[in-house]
Amino acid sequence: MITEYNKLQLEDEAGKNNLIIEVNYKDDPEVNECKMLKLTYPDGKQAFIKREHFLSFLFVIGREEDQRKMIPKKLITIRKYQTMLGITATRNIKKGERINVTVDIPLPPIEQEIIGEAKRQLKRGLWTPKKSNGN
Repeated sequence: MITEYNKLQLEDEAGKNNLIIEVNYKDDPEVNECKMLKLTYPDGKQAFIKREHFLSFLFVIGREEDQRKMIPKKLITIRKYQTMLGITATRNIKKGERINVTVDIPLPPIEQEIIGEAKRQLKRGLWTPKKSNGN
């Protein structure tokens, strides 16, 4: 997500009436973190649109494939450690008889949030970008 001021100019197909979209345009909690978009038309008029409304519009006009990419998914990998315990009996079973028991010990799950093709590792509510091999 963009956290600082940013300005985008959408080009008109005719090349005459370009639309300007600004995010984080003032230091206000209602505007910061891209919560509000400011649209400036070629005649100088401005419109303010909530991010939720803009994203809903993008979702509705998107193809099924685009919509799938916009829906966040969470992949949880459940892990367990399996070990074999050997117990030597002292009573009620033949003395000296050995009993082997398999024990499954659950390990903390690995959570990944998937949005489109991007994956984020989630750890205790915080996320860290997935590290690439080359960097």
